[in-house]
Amino acid sequence: MNKIFTAELASLHPILEWVCEHLEETNLSDIDIRRIEIALEEGIVNIISYAYQGKVGNIEVSFEHCEGDHVTITFKDTGLPFNPLKHKKEIDPFTPVEELEEGGLGILFMQKLMDKVEYIRQNDTNILILRKNLPKKSR
Repeated sequence: MNKIFTAELASLHPILEWVCEHLEETNLSDIDIRRIEIALEEGIVNIISYAYQGKVGNIEVSFEHCEGDHVTITFKDTGLPFNPLKHKKEIDPFTPVEELEEGGLGILFMQKLMDKVEYIRQNDTNILILRKNLPKKSR
């Protein structure tokens, strides 16, 4: 399933709601769904903030549920090439929050909250793929 949204801040909540409707059809816990929402928010805000540099553009959001195994949420935009995985920062967990530099932490959050985060640039399109493994059902 996929849906196209305008790459603007007003689309943030509609995108999250659309994805969460599909996530509720999985066996993910409310906590896992909230973690996915946080990761998605980071990815969406990055696209909205940087992809189109103030011009109008779109974000295509795809949701795939591979029953019993994983869910994959994919974002596609035709904005400026930007591989977020090359901009993440490693941080010392003992550094006080007020001393941390801005930028790059959202990517780290995405990677910590999801099981796989991948970026591809294909045919002038940025593709960000977020995957979360589903809990195995006990028998």
